[in-house]
Amino acid sequence: MGGSASTNLELPVQDKSGKSRNVSELTDVLMPIYYVDEPISEYEKDKAIKSWKMIATGQAPEFYRLKKADPENVTCLTPMEFFGDRFIQRLFEVHPIAAPMFSKSSMKQGTLFFRMIAFTIAALDNDGKFDSQFVALAKSHNRMGIRAVEYGIFGECLFWVLKLTLGPEYDAVTHMGWVKIFSRVLRSMIPVAIEYEIDNKESVKNRVASRFQALTKTIDQPSTIRAERTPSADDTTVIASQIESDRMMSIIPN
Repeated sequence: MGGSASTNLELPVQDKSGKSRNVSELTDVLMPIYYVDEPISEYEKDKAIKSWKMIATGQAPEFYRLKKADPENVTCLTPMEFFGDRFIQRLFEVHPIAAPMFSKSSMKQGTLFFRMIAFTIAALDNDGKFDSQFVALAKSHNRMGIRAVEYGIFGECLFWVLKLTLGPEYDAVTHMGWVKIFSRVLRSMIPVAIEYEIDNKESVKNRVASRFQALTKTIDQPSTIRAERTPSADDTTVIASQIESDRMMSIIPN
């Protein structure tokens, strides 16, 4: 009887196959509600690419409608700048603990995010390049303390800001195209994040605690992270934004 009780209290020794099984099971559990495991159709892909080009080339009618209707609150000069600013703003609203991980320049963060989306679009037809890039990105995020569960929130913010920036152009087919594109990103990144969290539980716990402490220190302070600003005659930020847009468009498929 005593021997039986002792055996029950022993932790199982997990081999590599068991760990892989756990990662696979946890990946299924942590996928967000919108996740789909279906290939994207050519029509959906074309619609998604077209919608992104509208933002990247400054041809998003909804942005200009918003700017004309409310110029005091929409001071961004390009759809790309507006997209990056509103993405960061939305992320901090729905997931405040993300804020300590970002610099005070949301314009810079928005540009980095813009590059990631441009690469995603460009690599859709190259599975090896697509997967290796996002595995590498997930490993980089692991070192920053980003957890697997947070990637789904990121996707929700992406869809929200696409709809905001594009308006009626972001229809049901375009949305499904983006859902399938980001679902593919999740398939590459979430297993990497989960495996890291299993192997580095204490480290992950400490990083999350640090993020929470940083957030509580700023919770009563006015936000200093804002990309919007009053345009000036020598607005080099907007010029740089347009240069970045032109560069990104050069790698997006026609």
